[in-house]
Amino acid sequence: MNRSFLLTIVSILLFSPGFLKSQTFPEQPVMPYHTNASPIFGKDIVIQAKPEQNQRNIAVCSAFNGWLYAIYTYNNGPQPYCTTLRSIDGGITWNVLLDATIFSPRQIITRANIMACGNNLADLKVFIGFAYMDTVDYLQRIGAIWVARYKGEPFAGEAVILEDNTGWYKDLAFASDCNYPSASSNPFNIAFLYSKASIKDSLIFCSSGNGGISIDNRKVLTYSNQKFGKVSLSYGKSASQSSGRYFAAWENKAVANAATGHIYTAHSEPDLNGPFTMPFCIDSLDPGLFNKSRNPVLVCQASDYDNDSSNLTELLLFEKYIQETNSYDIRGFYNLQATAMNHFRDLSLSVSTNIKSSPDVVFNPFDSSFMVTYFDSTEKKLPFIVNNFNLKNPNQWTVVSSSYNDSTNLRSPFPKVIYNQDQHNGADVWVGERTGGNGIAMFDAPYSIWTNVPGNNKPERFSSFGAFPNPCSNEFTLWFILHIPGKVNIALYDISGNRLLNKTNQYSPAGKQYVKVDISSFPSGLYYYSFTSESASGSGKILVIK
Repeated sequence: MNRSFLLTIVSILLFSPGFLKSQTFPEQPVMPYHTNASPIFGKDIVIQAKPEQNQRNIAVCSAFNGWLYAIYTYNNGPQPYCTTLRSIDGGITWNVLLDATIFSPRQIITRANIMACGNNLADLKVFIGFAYMDTVDYLQRIGAIWVARYKGEPFAGEAVILEDNTGWYKDLAFASDCNYPSASSNPFNIAFLYSKASIKDSLIFCSSGNGGISIDNRKVLTYSNQKFGKVSLSYGKSASQSSGRYFAAWENKAVANAATGHIYTAHSEPDLNGPFTMPFCIDSLDPGLFNKSRNPVLVCQASDYDNDSSNLTELLLFEKYIQETNSYDIRGFYNLQATAMNHFRDLSLSVSTNIKSSPDVVFNPFDSSFMVTYFDSTEKKLPFIVNNFNLKNPNQWTVVSSSYNDSTNLRSPFPKVIYNQDQHNGADVWVGERTGGNGIAMFDAPYSIWTNVPGNNKPERFSSFGAFPNPCSNEFTLWFILHIPGKVNIALYDISGNRLLNKTNQYSPAGKQYVKVDISSFPSGLYYYSFTSESASGSGKILVIK
């Protein structure tokens, strides 16, 4: 039984009204979460305290063991720089791995990206990439796409695996089948999609089936006399679609400086190495969206299960221009038969009329859900919402937090959400604004217990804990091992962040302990728990199925 499985079980445990029903506890918080947001999120964490840096282009990824790698860019005078960092404690503390430049003083970075692949430390690889362009000689369209491979532990540069410097470059996206590999991958496949302006604008797709050693597949996905901008790339796989596919989305604008345009999507067929299907214009499905869309983000289900349509689910979000109010909202479409047909259905994220932008989305294979974040610029909030991958209620998203950011110092935060492979939950980064205008790279996560109180921010994990069975229906058993006897605190939250159960200061002897939990009266659903002692902590989620 792995630790994630155990964590999930514990959360249900905490939710149960009958949990530890023979015990009595004072009603007080398990830990000092901030009061203005969901208790699932801790305090905002500054990734790198450098007030003199204007930190932008923040991106983050998770390794197999939960190590987090982040990247951001800044300028040192006229010179663009990039900083790469790692956190081995879930995002609480970050250490600089690399602070360097490969750019000339007159270049600007239009996208920085990072991805970790591999399922053990010996094979761990980190891929770092940039799209950048010249800011002086626009007519010559000088710029480059640059992607390098790094050894994950110890962190060290290995090779530049992709470099294209024959055009002007707007955006760069990564995707990989590392967690659910295709049969043709050895050991995994990693792919890159970028937009390029030259005589004609083109979308270039490159992939490596040998674990990023070399690029062995390159193709022009499409080209146009119009202008390509933002791109998005995702890997999709399910039980019936085990060969896997790559799914792409991109902007297509009439002219380079147009505020909006069309959103297109296509996917490789019949596998991740196949040619891409004919591009499909998503905004053509609604006259109110036609040529009024921008900034697409796409994600696909990647797991060993089929959805209810015996296929895999594709979800595409983007910004929609609202002419009446000269503002933006977020719209989306989903396809439950993503490999079979362009059978898209529309959805919305919120009934709020607030101005919303910068969506980002990731698939959580642990509970088969989509996790979304975006920027509510009206209220200066960064929500975190989720929905099941079958999207039976596509317009009813569960709000985990209406605002996981503590500070409202937001202008262009461009929030990003990723799946933490150790916590089986999301993790978020964004750019805040310092006094004076410099950007500051920030982090928070649903599992975070950061309190900003010295000595209460980095508790050790329980050496072993969990619950079984998971999923469960009427009863489960919580177990944990304490090496040092002491008080144990347990709390349970629903997916909206409401505390449903709070048990504190329960003394437990050293050794392995078991507690049976009656959940026969609980409805089906996902629950979160926190589990702490005076010297250790753990957190996770549990699934109840009736």
